[in-house]
Amino acid sequence: MKKILVILCSFFAAQILFAQSLEDYVDSKYLAEIKSKGNISLIHEKKDTVMEMVPFCKYTDEIKSDLICTKGGVPFLAEFLYVIPKKDLADDISKVNSESIEKLFRSLSKMEGMTYIHNGGKEDILYKKCYAIASPDSDTPISDPLEGEVDGLKVYAYQHDHTFGHTKYEINYYKDNNVILLKFLNQIPMGMLGIKAVKEKSFKMNVMCIDIGEDLLLYLSTDVKAKNLPGIRGQIEDSMTVRMDAVYKWFMKQFK
Repeated sequence: MKKILVILCSFFAAQILFAQSLEDYVDSKYLAEIKSKGNISLIHEKKDTVMEMVPFCKYTDEIKSDLICTKGGVPFLAEFLYVIPKKDLADDISKVNSESIEKLFRSLSKMEGMTYIHNGGKEDILYKKCYAIASPDSDTPISDPLEGEVDGLKVYAYQHDHTFGHTKYEINYYKDNNVILLKFLNQIPMGMLGIKAVKEKSFKMNVMCIDIGEDLLLYLSTDVKAKNLPGIRGQIEDSMTVRMDAVYKWFMKQFK
């Protein structure tokens, strides 16, 4: 009898653990809007450096407190939140789960050839090259980091970016049950129009995906400290906005 009760308790505990919804992760301020629209973008004003849409999870406080844009220079902070029905990603929604999302995020080479739409409406390639490297000092491709535990994984990546040219990132991975988080941090300066507008370790991107049953919650953010140059904030806003849209559209195609 005791054994049966233990099994039943374990079963119901598991149901409670994974029977989660948007209300568990999204601030009430944005809940109605995300339910009706399916996506929200928030471009913070220059003096507004308080993140508002980070989903509630183990990593929320760390993400909100560890900001680059508060450390001088020209700040830029933007957040993007999407609710994605799994049926929009694959005919068989069982294939869209934490394990497949983890594998996708570790497959850095799949980002090569990602396209984006210019503000003028023209489509172009965002990342002409994208692959893992052994260290920031290396340019030699290595295999995608598909083996081992993902939580606590640190890798480096090279990208040939349409706007910024040659870029290198440190990527830290975190996973807690149904939540997976990637933190990108640039390791070399990033150029715009021939000027090194963003110093090394002055651009951060967060990518978080949460499995909430029949839907996924995808959160993207960019956090930048740029040099104080004429018009630089507007250029960064244009660039970051279209690339976050590109990441979202790329994600939508990966489970077909």
